Parts: sequence; C-alpha cells; structure tokens
Amino acid sequence: MVSQAKLAVKVSVITVVYNAVHTIEETIRSVINQTYQNIEYIVIDGGSTDGTLDVIKKYLPANSYFKSEPDTGIADAFNKGVAVATGDWVAIINADDWYVSNAVESMMKAVNDTTDVCCGNIMLVGENDYRRVKPSKVNWLNYGMYIMHPTCFIRREVYASVGDYDTSLSIAMDYDMLMRIRNSGFKIQYIDELVTYMRTGGASSDITRMHQEEIKVIKNHLNGYSYWLSRAVKYADIIRWRFFYKSPFKVVA
Repeated sequence: MVSQAKLAVKVSVITVVYNAVHTIEETIRSVINQTYQNIEYIVIDGGSTDGTLDVIKKYLPANSYFKSEPDTGIADAFNKGVAVATGDWVAIINADDWYVSNAVESMMKAVNDTTDVCCGNIMLVGENDYRRVKPSKVNWLNYGMYIMHPTCFIRREVYASVGDYDTSLSIAMDYDMLMRIRNSGFKIQYIDELVTYMRTGGASSDITRMHQEEIKVIKNHLNGYSYWLSRAVKYADIIRWRFFYKSPFKVVA
C-alpha cells in the first residue's frame, strides 16, 4: 500500500518552449490536469514571437512560474527551470510532448525510496497519428540515449550534486546529464509505465547531429575498450534509426 506521505511530495514539472504555438496548449493541459495534486509548474519561454505567449497566458494557472526571455538554447532553458524549482522531484517535458493523465502519480507510486532517478516508457507519435512505444533501457546507457529523458523524474538534490546541463550541447545535453548522474553513483530505476507522448520532428529528429553529440558524450565519460565498444554499438544504432525514421510507425492500439 502506498503511503500518503509518499504521494504528498512536491514534484516540479518544467516545460521549455520556443515558438510552439500549435503544440504548447496540449503540453500545458497535460500537466495541469494530472491526477497527482502536489505539482509545481514552471514554464520557461525563450522569447517566442509566434503567438505562443498568448496560449501560455490563456491556459497557465496563476500559481505557476512563468519566465519569457531569450536563452542560448535548450540546455540553458533547462538550467533556468531547475534553478527555480522547489520540488522534491524535478521532471522536464518539452512543448512538443505531453503526459499521460496519471503520469506523475504512477511514477511517484512506483518509485523506490532509495531511487534518485526514475524513468519509464515513451510513445513516439508520427504523421497520421502512427505510434510506437519505446521503453527506457537503463543498462544500455553506455551505448546511447536509451533512457527517455521526457519520462524522467530526478531528485532535486541530484542536480545540486552534479551541476547544470551542458550548454555546449544542442541536443544530447540530457544524455550527458544522465551519464554524469549514473557515474556519480546515483541510482536510476526503470518503471514499466507509459509516461509521455512525444511528437517526432523536434530537435532530436536531426539524427546525424544527435548521434555525433552522443558519441562526444560517450568519449567524455568512457575510455579504452568501453569507449570503442560503445562507439561500435552507436554506429549500428545510427543505421537502425535512419531506417526507423524512413519507415512507417507501427500502430499501437
């Protein structure tokens, strides 16, 4: 039985957005309509000019934190959100993604008391609403971004220990963060729950640049045999991803 104290912990949810007028409403609604009650919502906008701000002002609750100003990229926006978060746990969901209605509750119910990061499953949503589920694979972290960052919940004190997202990375800053967390000895727990829907076509759809940055992260965190093995697996993964993005998604009922 899950204790009431466990379900009373505060969760800070951060949305970073820039010119996402067509998708930000669904993201906001998915957060404010969560079945979990104790959520602090933080929206960091990079200075949108396409009407995004009007949508945010229309749907964002008055007790949320909102900041709109230019930033240097996604990592900078992540860092701004984490810096103002006051929750026990921190989750980040971008403006192209949205949560399952009970995402926060299901993760908080299932997470172990000794866990520092928990992650779950993501559903990729392509054209014509084709969908494919991708589970997080904690044991594959050496080989690439196999932990789905939009499904992650990270204890706030972990960020205080490992530092900010790397602003020199334009895509793989989340992979670098998770590698630093894992290498610092923090415990990552996989929970077999669907957490997030993610539209394909965002920054991570630049497959070549994404994998180049992932290889850079691998090189920074591994050495010797482990690095070369990881790099070989990563190149095989590049081929798989190129095929995946050229092929129709499998429809999931």
